[in-house]
Amino acid sequence: MVPAPIVPTPPGPGGVFAALRHRNYRLYWSGQVLSLVGTWMQSVSEPWLVLQLGGTPLQLGIVLALEFAPSTILSLYGGVLADRFDKRKALIWTQVAAALQALVLFAITVTGVVQIWHIYILAVALGCINAVNMPVRQAFAAEMVPRRELVNAIALNSASFNAARIVGPAIAGITLALWGTAVNFGINAVSYLAVLAGLMLMNPKTMYAVSQPVRGPALRRIREGIDYALRTPGILWPLILLGGISIFGLNFQTLLPLFARNTLQLDAHGYGALYAVMGIGSLTGSMSLAFAGSRRPLIPLIIGGGAGFVTAELLLGLSRSPAPAFGLVVLIGLSSMLMINTINVMIQYGVPDELRGRVMSLYVFVFAGSSPIGGLFAGGTAQLFGAPVGFVLGGLLSAGFLAVAAWQLIRRVTPPSLHHQEAGLELETAPEPMPEPMPAPPPVAPSELPADGAPATARAD
Repeated sequence: MVPAPIVPTPPGPGGVFAALRHRNYRLYWSGQVLSLVGTWMQSVSEPWLVLQLGGTPLQLGIVLALEFAPSTILSLYGGVLADRFDKRKALIWTQVAAALQALVLFAITVTGVVQIWHIYILAVALGCINAVNMPVRQAFAAEMVPRRELVNAIALNSASFNAARIVGPAIAGITLALWGTAVNFGINAVSYLAVLAGLMLMNPKTMYAVSQPVRGPALRRIREGIDYALRTPGILWPLILLGGISIFGLNFQTLLPLFARNTLQLDAHGYGALYAVMGIGSLTGSMSLAFAGSRRPLIPLIIGGGAGFVTAELLLGLSRSPAPAFGLVVLIGLSSMLMINTINVMIQYGVPDELRGRVMSLYVFVFAGSSPIGGLFAGGTAQLFGAPVGFVLGGLLSAGFLAVAAWQLIRRVTPPSLHHQEAGLELETAPEPMPEPMPAPPPVAPSELPADGAPATARAD
């Protein structure tokens, strides 16, 4: 038998903020909002520091590559940890480690001893932390709210991220101009106290979808998640689309500071404002999914969001003045978040609880793990031909991935929507059946196999 995916159930009361009715999620979300402001302040300031130190466009790409490279190796093991250990405790430890990384970056910057190779080392350290943190965080949403409000929780998580994406760069642009990058790194280190407080105040007894941990060799458990994704078109093709666009299209951390400074002739204020207005678009895209309720088709949202993103990125590469660029980055933020969040929802709805951490680690793997390749691609292209060419070439390659993925999704997946299915029906992104060798008995679902191979209760998360 194949593990059954989540069947969406009717949304509960509470509307667009339904998930916030649950105390554990409310504590987590509130802490995240404050902490993410600091995270965005550091994300905006780090590339600016590299440029201040005389760094080249390629070195900007190397910093991004080193920050996300660990996700190409460790995120899959992070998914096993997400299915094996207490997610709340794991998140506490990753947040402590991330705070220490920000504190070290603040210390070496404020004392004036920082060099580019220091930033390289700290980028690798943060990448290792995030390789564990991201799959655990993605899977943790299902433990804080009931299944009927999972879409709302995902949308609000993204909304908090993008609200911080507006506030963080806006503040960072001011502090960069007034006091330099070190202050932003210090603010980020302190901001982790908010999310740590929220995690520690949670009540573990009221968590949802918690059952027996998954045991057994890590590689075997990773393979179960990969096998499930490969034979489930409703998971496989969204992941391929996300990976392609992440490599070639979502390289704004590398290209945007170069584009702002060299093409648009903006200073630190203008650079921070450009990031902030992109955040406005991203927040709008995130909240639109929350407002959509439970009746919007998923595949058209993914394809439409991808088409809007590709179009806006191509036009951005052709822009040479601030006015159209500001409008285009709003559209880029809106359409990219609509696509990415809907992919997240489609995957979360199509995976059983006992495989959630491992399948969501694949989401992290293709989203964050592809960034090293993307960072080097964008940095190298910008150094040879300029940032505008990086946007245009990235948009064209992203359009190719979108076309192939859209064709496969339309052809092979019955279009699911956020609306709940009729009683007794499963979400129609179930895995394609695997051939069963004869005369062997039918294979047992991975969710029913503990370490010793005997049937056991499925792990929920």
